[in-house]
Amino acid sequence: MKNEKFTIILAEDEKDLMEVYSIALGKRFNLFVAENGKEVLERLKESNGKIDLIVLDIVMPKMDGFDTLRKLKKDNKYKNIPVVMSTNLSDSRDRDEAIDLGAVKYFVKADRTPSELAEDIANILIEQK
Repeated sequence: MKNEKFTIILAEDEKDLMEVYSIALGKRFNLFVAENGKEVLERLKESNGKIDLIVLDIVMPKMDGFDTLRKLKKDNKYKNIPVVMSTNLSDSRDRDEAIDLGAVKYFVKADRTPSELAEDIANILIEQK
């Protein structure tokens, strides 16, 4: 792997979590942040599609994670970007829906520290490249 950092988008609407995750993820990746699905789509346009992975919360205002994932997977420019769902929803139906829609992983926030999430993302990116 080259020395250049992977570039990811983190979508999280809770400010405190966004800050904690941004610190952990920002150490390892070039990071764009978004507070909802609409902002994820804006960040993708700003980056000219040079995003290696997207971390999506499910419960967000304006456009939730499921709707965002559906839009991403229908768009030829973005459908191959791996998406990780990181959410407080631990229901297996939510997990199944996320995977069925094309998410590569589904993490419950309470089960992972921010640094563990960063490590998981790094491993996914290495596997995907």
